[in-house]
Amino acid sequence: MFETIRQSKIVMVFLLGLLVVAFVFVGVSGYSSFNDKSPTVVELDGATITQAQWDQAHEAEIQKLRESMPQLDVKLLDTPEARYATLERLLQDELVAAAVRKQRIVAGDLAVQRALRDDPWLNARRDASGNLDVKQVREELAIRGMSDETYAAQLAYALAQAQVAQGLQTTGLATRAAAKATLDAYFERRQVQVALFDARQFTGAVTVSDADVQTFYDDNKTNFKAPETVDVAYLVLDQAEIAKSIEINEADIKAYYEQNKSRLSGPEERRASHILLNLDKGATGDAAKAIEEKAKNLLTQVKADPARFAQLAKENSQDPGSAQNGGDLGFFGPGAMVQAFNDAVFGMKKGEISDIIRTDFGLHIIQLTDVKSAAIKPYAEMRDTILADLRSSQAAREFAEVAESFSNVVYEQADSLEPAAKRLGLTIMNAKAVTRQGPSSEADVAIWGNPKLLEAVFAGDAINKKLNTAAIDIGGSRLVSARVTAHQAARTRDLAEVKDRVKALLTAQKAAERAAATGKEALAKWRDGGTDSVANVSLGKSVTVSRDQAGTVPPNLIAEAMRVSAKQLPAWTTVDQGLQGFAVIKITAIEKRPETEASQAVREVQQFTQAWTGAELKAYLESLKARFNAKILVPKPATAPVAAG
Repeated sequence: MFETIRQSKIVMVFLLGLLVVAFVFVGVSGYSSFNDKSPTVVELDGATITQAQWDQAHEAEIQKLRESMPQLDVKLLDTPEARYATLERLLQDELVAAAVRKQRIVAGDLAVQRALRDDPWLNARRDASGNLDVKQVREELAIRGMSDETYAAQLAYALAQAQVAQGLQTTGLATRAAAKATLDAYFERRQVQVALFDARQFTGAVTVSDADVQTFYDDNKTNFKAPETVDVAYLVLDQAEIAKSIEINEADIKAYYEQNKSRLSGPEERRASHILLNLDKGATGDAAKAIEEKAKNLLTQVKADPARFAQLAKENSQDPGSAQNGGDLGFFGPGAMVQAFNDAVFGMKKGEISDIIRTDFGLHIIQLTDVKSAAIKPYAEMRDTILADLRSSQAAREFAEVAESFSNVVYEQADSLEPAAKRLGLTIMNAKAVTRQGPSSEADVAIWGNPKLLEAVFAGDAINKKLNTAAIDIGGSRLVSARVTAHQAARTRDLAEVKDRVKALLTAQKAAERAAATGKEALAKWRDGGTDSVANVSLGKSVTVSRDQAGTVPPNLIAEAMRVSAKQLPAWTTVDQGLQGFAVIKITAIEKRPETEASQAVREVQQFTQAWTGAELKAYLESLKARFNAKILVPKPATAPVAAG
């Protein structure tokens, strides 16, 4: 295949750079090398997603972020919430894949060729004359266990799946009238007065008898259930803990510094100035041509006399942040600017002026004014960083060696964690009242928020036989084995256990009912023209509220104040805030949104169209869930696990 590619200069191979497309829109069915015996976490018509696929996808996301942001603490990404978000994305991918299969969508050869021709990963493997290093590409693909033919097939499939979303994104249309009507309503401001009837002020007037408590308990027993829980002992084999115990020779640290000090110094920085002319992406017509002609004229002037660049930037640039400084953007590193701008700046020589560069912001003329090579940082400044890196590398090797021993011991001597603890010098820890949804103590969330570990400790053998779980990879280079020490079945708590809680809930409910009744009474009086306070509550001072600006008024009250019809003023509405109380709102005036300039109106239509098509895509994915009977089989993690009852 690559011989044909070399001759035609069309590369029919799916490359690493396009794996992003594959992950966003390719169903997990493409990753067929996963463990078929892994538990199913998502099911839908014609396909499933397994725990192994979920784990590998999440690790891939973490690895990608680690490569792009080396200083990122990956433990922040290995949380139950982040893992669940990965699973939801996998489900979306599989739904799109199912739609492609159902509708028999295919990508044309030209689309595949165009995607490969523009691929940055492939272009990075070309020589100065543009020829592809076929041997290097094939070797890198082989490392990933793929042939060029297989990648080509996956690319075609990925592009077919991308068409599902693109069909909505490219056909979305919002008229100026629709955008204006929506945005005018969104940015409208209203003058309101608010009266808050706090339920707490009525608590003293509430009487709750034992009979009331008994009745409330009998009617709401399902609210007082104690969930199934387990107490567990567990061991954690943690690469980070291994690293802490590793000693590195000072001579090795210095040698590493000498060999890598250029790389450790960081990226080169460049200073540039630019002249920006605003031009919306895709703009056409006479107005666009006039802006393009102006840009060409300015380019001619600055190339004829580079010393005038700053003056022309002050007079013509439409970048408010830099125009007053002669277009100066200061020093910045690679990746700080949008791609086209970044590529131009880091491909120029000092003093050089670019051609016209097009970005989503408009047309740029760039002058590279300075280049600052990264200063070599002294050894004393880099020592601790190097030490941490060397420890981490050695710890990774030791972790890989010890992990197998850990896994074997907890499995072979499954009736106790003691043998593994003694052999590897680990400490047995304990967690109390762990539920199927997570820990009852925030101290254990990092460990017990992991769904694989929760599934293992609530399995039959773990509960009934009190056997060690297998060594479970919970991410972040950590393995855990646990052993159930006690099991408590789900039950309804006796009234004696929850009496105080029942009484507090009933008291709060009755106080809220009094607050609502008093608020409605006040509304009737104020509507009739009365101004006196009711229960020491009066209408507050007039304030301006809107959907786009937070103020002192709670968001739920702002939403109601903006929602209610205000054809006749004053207008009144109320908000029942449940156990918090009751609110009365008076709308006294409306401030309409000022008219926008023509250029701003065009941008608003574009932004509104994007939002509209995004909503259509989301709705389409939701319809696919129903169409293919999609169901996630693992519980969604709570934002902050709290002890039951």
